[in-house]
Amino acid sequence: MRLTLRDVSVILSVYENRFMRRDQIQRLHFPGSSVQATSARLKKLSDHKFLDKMQRPVIGGASQAVYALNKRGADVVTMNLDVSRQQVHWKRDNNRVEWLFMEHTLAVSEFKVCLDLALRGREAELYFHQRGDRSLIRRVSDPSGKKKYLVVAPDAFFGVQTERGKHIFFLEVDMGTETLKRIQEKVIAYKKYWKSGKYEKEYGFNHFRVLTVAESETRLANLIQATGKVGGKYMFVFTTFAGLHNVGIFEPIWLAAVSTIPLGIIGDGSS
Repeated sequence: MRLTLRDVSVILSVYENRFMRRDQIQRLHFPGSSVQATSARLKKLSDHKFLDKMQRPVIGGASQAVYALNKRGADVVTMNLDVSRQQVHWKRDNNRVEWLFMEHTLAVSEFKVCLDLALRGREAELYFHQRGDRSLIRRVSDPSGKKKYLVVAPDAFFGVQTERGKHIFFLEVDMGTETLKRIQEKVIAYKKYWKSGKYEKEYGFNHFRVLTVAESETRLANLIQATGKVGGKYMFVFTTFAGLHNVGIFEPIWLAAVSTIPLGIIGDGSS
């Protein structure tokens, strides 16, 4: 099979996101194509071992195709990113994960797709993006003294460059599975990470925002209320996936615990 430039872009996107649904790949790489045409091209990439195709069960509906990297795709990543095969850290066994982990990973991928699409046609660019992994985990002291430490473990860390400067974000994708007490611990941990000076020392930036995307309006309201109770202010902003899809990441769809007025994440408020 002869790969096109678009095929290579698809493979690199799947590698970056780990898991992607067919519709996510289509919106990002095949916007003018039909579902049938997109599926046919992805089938070829799967048949030739560039992508690994899996079926994601859907309650009350047909299963959906999910794609991950396969052996030949890992070779494409190695060549195009000019890294060693060992640096790709790929094994096919890693594509077999628990359902909840896959759902969360696909939700993080959904945010990245929305981010990439929102940047198209704007005077802004993504100048770095790192998906959450062990390298982003930080431990900070618990101000209350109840625990040995609290953990900062974002789902992604990225920066957007605009004519107004650099804007730095941590991402938290909320699937509604964590208690509100755990959410409050996250808020406290991020605040401590910033106030301690560790963040600025590590990355060279002074401010950041924590973006949290919720599955529903009800969960959104609960997250905002819980954040406000532990002193979360404009550093922490919240929206839903519906907001991302219907309006857009850079539009005023974000809510903070101290404001009922939706904010934009570039240029509004402060840490």
